[in-house]
Amino acid sequence: MFFCFLAGMVIVAKIVSKITGSKAYFFETFPLEEGERILWQDLAADAYPIPTRRALIVTYRRSRRGAVRVTNRRIIAGTKSLFGPNHLIQHVLYPSDRSYPAEASSIGGGLLTRGFQVFVFERLTVVVYASEKPPFVDLSLDRTLSSSMNLERYRIYSDAIAAFCLPE
Repeated sequence: MFFCFLAGMVIVAKIVSKITGSKAYFFETFPLEEGERILWQDLAADAYPIPTRRALIVTYRRSRRGAVRVTNRRIIAGTKSLFGPNHLIQHVLYPSDRSYPAEASSIGGGLLTRGFQVFVFERLTVVVYASEKPPFVDLSLDRTLSSSMNLERYRIYSDAIAAFCLPE
């Protein structure tokens, strides 16, 4: 019965992805836009969206299964799939003072149309905690957009956070 339920979920997921046109993008093969260049990258970083209503004390795992790339236009975050060697892109973050895709204004952030969520962060409120254990960057999300309706922040944990830089 359990395996029939799992098979049904997979079939429904395939039908929804065919209807919406979403697909999985891999971090290693994700195309950069014309004129876009990589400023910082860590293939052992972890990235988490932080919800607005959460427990008072929360710890985030440093499993080093994620990957983060900062380009001159955006931040791309992905995580390794369970049985694959590549990282699946989960989130793409744009600075609020630059242009960003229309999906950032939708509730899903483009998850069902692009295959990953699009968030917008406030550049002026970015804080780097390089001396913390573990070191991380704290990005405040633009709460006026629907994609980050229930989210407060976005954190990137990395051992190489001292060299972190924002999109230009």
